[in-house]
Amino acid sequence: MRTTQRIPILSFPALLVLAASHVQGAISIKLPGNSESAGWHELGTNYPGNTWAADGFPAAFPLAGSPWPGAITPNVAGSDASAVFGKSSGAGYFASSSIYNAGAAGTHFLSDANPLANIQTLVVQFDLGSPLADTPIFTFNGGTAGPAPAFSATADGNHLTGFGGPPSPTTVHAWQWDLSSISDPITDWSIAFTTAPHGTIYEAYLDAGDLFAQVIPEPSSVLLATLASSALLRRRR
Repeated sequence: MRTTQRIPILSFPALLVLAASHVQGAISIKLPGNSESAGWHELGTNYPGNTWAADGFPAAFPLAGSPWPGAITPNVAGSDASAVFGKSSGAGYFASSSIYNAGAAGTHFLSDANPLANIQTLVVQFDLGSPLADTPIFTFNGGTAGPAPAFSATADGNHLTGFGGPPSPTTVHAWQWDLSSISDPITDWSIAFTTAPHGTIYEAYLDAGDLFAQVIPEPSSVLLATLASSALLRRRR
């Protein structure tokens, strides 16, 4: 008779690291209270469900060194339809398997003109071939400066990338903002971020919630969660 060993569930104080809420390499999280999410999966020339024509992109798209004429909507099922991903300046175009900016930096953004009511926290994740040139910047209500991210972490990505050498794994970079100190209602928000030269963006995800709880663990906790998940998969196989 076959017996099945129970694998203990690792818990993290003050964290809500739960079953996968996203596809591919994103850190799995779930916010308390009311929440919404959006995802841009496989950001390449074959971006599934792309809206380039509807958003005004020319037939010759991709564009390498100028602002995009519009933003792209999420393609992950169940995404917040008002969230968009765009490029405001610099380099960055849709290469075969990622957004690639060649030898120059590019400034991109995630934004929502109709955000979750009483939003208290935001979590943003990118699966990247190299780190961003700076920490993402949060603004709200037409450009008002907001707080810096309260938490950040990294985890293994879901792709391989490389320039002139052996491919190396990508890395998921995640940031969480605590917006509970903002007294005015947030009617719109934007997060700007700059890619370093030869940067690649494979995936992007965001989560918004109306209750704040730390859901981005320290890197060591992410590693433990990854190890626990790998052990569970091995047992199931």
